[in-house]
Amino acid sequence: MRVDNIFLNLNLSDLSALPRAVHLDNKFILIDNLNDTLDDSDSQISPFENYPIKLSFTIVMIVIKGGIKLKINLQEFEARKGDTITVLKGNIGEFCGLLPNTRMAVIAFTDEFFNVVKRINTAISIQQFIYTNPLLHPEQEFLDEAIDIYCKMKEKLAEADNCFREGTIQGYTQVLLYIAFYYFDKIRREHIDDSSGYNRNQEIYTDFMKAVQENYMRERSIMYYADLLCITPKYLSQVIKSVTGRLAGEWISDYVILEAKALLKSNKYTVQQVCDMLNFANQSFFGKYFKRKTGMSPKIYINS
Repeated sequence: MRVDNIFLNLNLSDLSALPRAVHLDNKFILIDNLNDTLDDSDSQISPFENYPIKLSFTIVMIVIKGGIKLKINLQEFEARKGDTITVLKGNIGEFCGLLPNTRMAVIAFTDEFFNVVKRINTAISIQQFIYTNPLLHPEQEFLDEAIDIYCKMKEKLAEADNCFREGTIQGYTQVLLYIAFYYFDKIRREHIDDSSGYNRNQEIYTDFMKAVQENYMRERSIMYYADLLCITPKYLSQVIKSVTGRLAGEWISDYVILEAKALLKSNKYTVQQVCDMLNFANQSFFGKYFKRKTGMSPKIYINS
């Protein structure tokens, strides 16, 4: 995928265009290279290559062999054999590379496709846990079950003349979902038992990051987010620093700059329009802010 074709958001219809993708009405997609023999085929399963993309869906990657490097909300992760990595809807992902001979399975879906009616509180708590722990190393039993169900879903997707295909796949996905809930809830409870203090800090971090995601295009003040979380700016900064090793202000500015870069590179907006969209007082102030964070002016960045 070329950089000059990537815009702010990545949709499932974009993902379904990848060479190895099979999908159901662009709302449920499977991609894998499990049966490949050529080393150079690895790159053809990359979900979002070398450029930050805001996802409008959730994507789960199961690494069978080798490894994948990527960033989620600006944090770097490396998933190896036996790992699962989840990028939730609304998060920003960036693919950074595959190890040689990597084999993996990818599942991407809309919220509606994985509709959870029962145990909604468990589902929400697991989602919050995954938000701060996107990279997990589950038991082999779970991986075997997950791949087995994955293969069954892929077989059904190939039955284009089966009028019950969607219902069957929905059934498989529900089974996979609840199996995943069982293992993720087990891991989540182990984390909770480890340290109650750590758990509170993680909760503040999660709430902060969600607030930043929802408001960074309008608000860049640490005071604003501290008030939103009903804590002092000093305490918020201390917690974010202890959990991530970075200052709260750095996270806010990184989101702003990431958004600015995506908007500028889209070739859809002028510098003034981007300035207005990100709620800067004027273009001069936006230009100074952008240059201080990136080392170049917005116009130079567009042409870089």
